[in-house]
Amino acid sequence: MFSTKCKKHITDTGMTRWEHFKFAFKFLVELKKAECAIAVHMFLPRYYENYASDKIKTLAHKMEKHK
Repeated sequence: MFSTKCKKHITDTGMTRWEHFKFAFKFLVELKKAECAIAVHMFLPRYYENYASDKIKTLAHKMEKHK
């Protein structure tokens, strides 16, 4: 089902397939929140001024932990 490269990636993360799935899904949800904040900010610049950039920095930091 998974290619050798996919299996290696999951092994390298130190997570099970299910843990990796949950991590990736939570990451996706957080990115979607940032996306929505940017969409609101485009039309109403006073709202969510730093939300998306702060969220992206936080997510990048989480990714560094899992490398």
